[in-house]
Amino acid sequence: MELAERKKNILRAIVEGYIATGEAVGSKTLLQETGINVSPATIRNDMADLTQNGYLYQPHTSAGRIPTQKACRYYIDNLMPLKAPSARACDYIDNKLSLSADTPENLLRTAAELLSDYTGFAAVTTTPPVTEARVHRLHFLATGRHTAMVVLVTTTGMVRNRLFRCNFVITNEVTEVLQKILNKALSGTPLSELTKPFMQTVASAFPDLLMLTPQALVAVMEIAAQAQETEICTSGQSRLLFMPDVDIPTARGIMSFLQSKEKVSRLLFEGKSGMRFFLGTECGAPELQGCTVISARYEIAGKTAGSVALFGPARMDYAAAAGAVAYIAKATGNLLDEMIDI
Repeated sequence: MELAERKKNILRAIVEGYIATGEAVGSKTLLQETGINVSPATIRNDMADLTQNGYLYQPHTSAGRIPTQKACRYYIDNLMPLKAPSARACDYIDNKLSLSADTPENLLRTAAELLSDYTGFAAVTTTPPVTEARVHRLHFLATGRHTAMVVLVTTTGMVRNRLFRCNFVITNEVTEVLQKILNKALSGTPLSELTKPFMQTVASAFPDLLMLTPQALVAVMEIAAQAQETEICTSGQSRLLFMPDVDIPTARGIMSFLQSKEKVSRLLFEGKSGMRFFLGTECGAPELQGCTVISARYEIAGKTAGSVALFGPARMDYAAAAGAVAYIAKATGNLLDEMIDI
């Protein structure tokens, strides 16, 4: 339903007033806040129409109005300006992320911590969906006379490594040849295809070398399986217990939901990419009925990858929270791009 301009202004003022105070907003306050040059009776009639159409709720007869979930959704989709973090906050975030950009895991962990600290809510970061991961490159390093390490870098920015042992002496020449052959054979291959039959086919194509080092193929297969597990970093869950707008059962429900990788992945990865808002029942999970979830996907090499999200109460400053999610997601993706150089 499209609203007339005056009703949009009234709805915006009520949503923003309720976000700021947590109190019902009356017609007198609306006249002061909006500057609309109409009578109080006209304002009250518009408020009554918005109430009848499901946008507002009146707690009791003499009270003002509180926005419903429908009103908040309309506000987010049509009226809300995005509030980027301040320049000072952006500098702080960039510095903290840069200092932790030694591994993708540390970077994602720090991103979750920063988002939770900035917003005061629970925050989540994830590695990309496993269905999108392919082999980007493999590195082989001799670590001893009979041991070596294989390092897998995926197209989604994950880095995994595994040690393996051989019965003969491993030289730098051997690791260089292994690296050349296997990168040629496996680069661009979906991780899900690195099965035992597939690796046996690869080995049969290079019998002179790979039949001598089957342990290398096993190690590649094992780290490919490990890299297919979506990793989730959470921060600030305990903050939910101390929020005035979140009761204990709701806080426990959100915390329980965040313990399930499957549920979190389904919520954050299904559907369209870009900035997403889930309000209460839109989350599709009983545990999140009193919750707002705001998420954004970061990009690696121009492709949509993992997710950055916050979990908070139904009443929050959506614009400021979304601005923080968007900024941290973009900064995280940029640093992952530099780190893995795809």
